[in-house]
Amino acid sequence: MPRQPNSAAQRHLELGTQLLGATKFKAAVAALRQATDLDTGSAEAHHALGQALLHDGRFAEAVDSLRLATVLNDRLATAHHDLAAALDALGRSHEAIAACRRAIELAPHIPENHRTLGELLESAGDAGAAAQSFLRAASAAHDTTAGRLDNVKAQLLQDNLSEAEACLREAIALDRRSDELHKVLGEVLAKEGRFAEAIEACDRAVELNPLQVPAFLTAVRAGKCSGADRPRLTRMLSALHHPSITDAHRVYLHFAIGKFLDDVGEYRDAMRHFDKANGIRGRSRRFDPAALSEVITRLIKRYTADFFAANHAFGLHDETPLFIVGMPRSGTTLVEQIVSSHPGIAAGEELFFWSRRTGSRGIAEATSLTAESGRAMAAEYVAELRQISPGAARVTDKQTFNFQQLGLIHLLLPNARIIHCRRHPIDTCLSMYCTYFKGQIPFVASRSDLAFAYRQYMRIMDHWRAVLPRDRLLEIDYEALVADRVELTRKLIAFTGLDWNDACLQPERNARTVTTASLWQARQPVFKTSVERWRRYEPWLGELRQLLADPDRSPAA
Repeated sequence: MPRQPNSAAQRHLELGTQLLGATKFKAAVAALRQATDLDTGSAEAHHALGQALLHDGRFAEAVDSLRLATVLNDRLATAHHDLAAALDALGRSHEAIAACRRAIELAPHIPENHRTLGELLESAGDAGAAAQSFLRAASAAHDTTAGRLDNVKAQLLQDNLSEAEACLREAIALDRRSDELHKVLGEVLAKEGRFAEAIEACDRAVELNPLQVPAFLTAVRAGKCSGADRPRLTRMLSALHHPSITDAHRVYLHFAIGKFLDDVGEYRDAMRHFDKANGIRGRSRRFDPAALSEVITRLIKRYTADFFAANHAFGLHDETPLFIVGMPRSGTTLVEQIVSSHPGIAAGEELFFWSRRTGSRGIAEATSLTAESGRAMAAEYVAELRQISPGAARVTDKQTFNFQQLGLIHLLLPNARIIHCRRHPIDTCLSMYCTYFKGQIPFVASRSDLAFAYRQYMRIMDHWRAVLPRDRLLEIDYEALVADRVELTRKLIAFTGLDWNDACLQPERNARTVTTASLWQARQPVFKTSVERWRRYEPWLGELRQLLADPDRSPAA
């Protein structure tokens, strides 16, 4: 028998929906709670409430409402899609992907479902699957600006930057007033190292739409800001007061403004904006210190020198992999830029192979692996490197957090070389705190969490230093590298097992694509201005001061 509508609940639902459309999210939540209280079985009302909570940044509550909506009506595709967005905001990526796949099952003709799945898969590090999702979105949105953007995203994920730029310029010719097209063009040009053109494209994007705030961040990252750029700062500050601004906008803006102010030496105000940015991004981060400590303890107990000696049969003896690990912002991009300047070394950038594999039970500690399955996994990884550059003697993998998986990596690939990049602990943590990351790093928004996570990183690296062969692990200090670039660069290349090449002394001429936050710095001559950067922010270090009391780092090997 059909459900009978509750007229009072319906009135609140209609009011809440109107308020939601007017971006009055808190008022919408209040009205929609009235609707769900009056009609607890209405999937439509719970869905609308979940949408309002999602837009208001109350992600955990949004998940509860949206999940209830899908229980009440499992065929409500939009509720599954919105549930995916809420789960992703909480860092629950696997659940988000599953929810989005269900939305696609129910409504495969909706481009947004494929688009969101592409974004989720990209964040999870599955570039190939993400590209296919964006191509399906492009097909479903054929001959539209959104569809052309989906095609561009697929090209970028497949490292076809020239094709992506060509598609963007064709799309702009058809829709010159699309701020999104100009913003993405700016990002592509920045990755290619064409910084003046990138800034011009970004400025056009925000001229068309003052809330195209990712363009502000790209523009300030594409160079060192100066007093001449003050008009850009004025526009960013003005955007903070726009009536339609959301928390997602604010995160971009506070990081962009902070970076600008840091460049011009206004450190107090810069930190004020970095604090605001982290206050917002911290709401969607769930960091469990005890869980991280337990994982590190288990890895240390499992991967001993005796364990490696007893399980050498697991190993695939291939010398292609060249891992570059360390905490983010520790100099890994610079090291990759240096070594990949060598004609025999290709840059793989940040690959997610090991983080994806170790998400399965029993893989991180190799408890569910046989020698045969272990060698198969290693062969799959080497094949992925070969796809990046079939003829290279070495291919880098600069996924910084691979430092946690070095036991499994050495077990399966005993001939792989590992470069560990180190930098002053506070410089490293402060730089992470002040940087917008596209992916989720759960501990990055809190000084105390950063200090704790850094100590766990030091614990595991102390262990690897003790149990891995000295000819497989090279440790490079950022400060030493910029102080004596020639000697340390020669040491790096010698470690790779390849002959010296003079091109490695001019990494700024390396024409490879750079996609990390260091895309501008990577194309500049090696400079020393980031050494002891933390002293500029000494009054505002907070819990990061704990790291000053730690023993000195072990000297590089």
